Amino acid sequence: MGQLPPSLPERNDRRVLVAAAIVSAGVFLADLYVPSDLGVSAIYGLVVLLGLFASSPRYPVNVSIAVTFLMGLGAWLAHWDETGAYHLANRGLALIGIWVSAGLVTGYRRVGEALDRSAKSLADTKFAIDQAAIVAMTDVTGRITYVNDKFCEISKYSRDELLGQDHRIINSGHHSKEFIRDLWQTIANGGIWRGELRNRAKDGSFYWVDTTIVPFLNDRGKPYQYMAIRSDITERKHSEALLRERAALARLGEMAAVVAHEVKNPLAGIRGSLQVIGGRMPAESRDRSVVGDIVDRLDSLNNIVDDMLVFARPREPKLAAVVLDDLLRSTAALLKKDPAHSATHVNVSDAHVVVRADAEQLQLVLVNLLLNAAQATPNQGQIRVAVSTNNGVCRIAISDNGPGIPNDVRERIFEPFFTTKHRGTGLGLPTAKRVIEQHGGSIEIQCPQTGGTVVTVSLPLDSQAHVSRAGGV
Repeated sequence: MGQLPPSLPERNDRRVLVAAAIVSAGVFLADLYVPSDLGVSAIYGLVVLLGLFASSPRYPVNVSIAVTFLMGLGAWLAHWDETGAYHLANRGLALIGIWVSAGLVTGYRRVGEALDRSAKSLADTKFAIDQAAIVAMTDVTGRITYVNDKFCEISKYSRDELLGQDHRIINSGHHSKEFIRDLWQTIANGGIWRGELRNRAKDGSFYWVDTTIVPFLNDRGKPYQYMAIRSDITERKHSEALLRERAALARLGEMAAVVAHEVKNPLAGIRGSLQVIGGRMPAESRDRSVVGDIVDRLDSLNNIVDDMLVFARPREPKLAAVVLDDLLRSTAALLKKDPAHSATHVNVSDAHVVVRADAEQLQLVLVNLLLNAAQATPNQGQIRVAVSTNNGVCRIAISDNGPGIPNDVRERIFEPFFTTKHRGTGLGLPTAKRVIEQHGGSIEIQCPQTGGTVVTVSLPLDSQAHVSRAGGV
């Protein structure tokens, strides 16, 4: 087997040794034949200094031993005159200088090796932190001076887009001004801040990070830069929210059961009695319209109770093949029967698909979404229902030409009992979301910059079906 080629340090050491041998030979010959008052032997120090370029830690000592031997041999071979003692003293001083140089070179090499080890340790530590954490550094004004790859990955901004900006670029607006003020006061006073932050990525999505911000202090104890080390806790926060939602639903279910028993039955009795009373009144009686208004209010209250029951205790979907085209058109026709939305134009694209769903529950979701779209559009508004399929998933996109949804509202739109309507329970969209998720699908809301709102419902496909009808309603 052939020998392995020498490594780069080995080749470098060979070149240094060759140079040292050549210099040593030249100095030795010059020491013999050049007048001794020139102090040629001191040039041996250059041979020792070549150890700065060698990787072997023993080079300075070995070379100093060799130089000492050459100087002694040169002194023995030299022709001395009456000043020989003087030149011998100079040679001794040069020898001392050579050994001092050897000591300095050895010490310098040790310091250099220690610095190299420190630099490598710092590089390894930085590499490990970059692999495990989201890291950013800012100057004292909060301008970003460094971000690692994980920061770019989670924020979806490029490094060039982040450098020179401050952290407002990823501010989600979730935290209060007092919260942010406390953060800055802590680190500005040299303290370490720890907490959880919700940020907004470039695409508008939100993510949570467990954050530690460490100030770097100057000699006067004042921060001159900050390092933020974060870890992604989005999934944990999502799990915590689900647990809170389930606990709230359990309490709501208990309350809904009581309400159903204590409210629905009396409401039905009161409503029936009022209808009897109203039927006995003359048609021209003013009180008859009052009774009718009371009945309407009771119906509204009954609907609220029903919404609570549906949301708190949803039944398991009875999945079957549902022709989407028929369901969409019948749902759009239901909306048109409402006098308040008779002028709204609903355009339903061809839906040549069959989904796996509970037809009754799915229609409840679609009615709710179409009603929201109609209420968001001006008079004679336009609603478009587009259906597409991809990789076994059907997507129903319901878009309107309304003003869109403000950011602060959009963040809470699936929150139970949150509503911007004058009359409403705030359970329509949360119920729709639960129903769709029970079907193994998802529901998303987007507000394009061009205006309007797009609600996309994704459901698993059952099979492909070709339906011949098309057009608008």
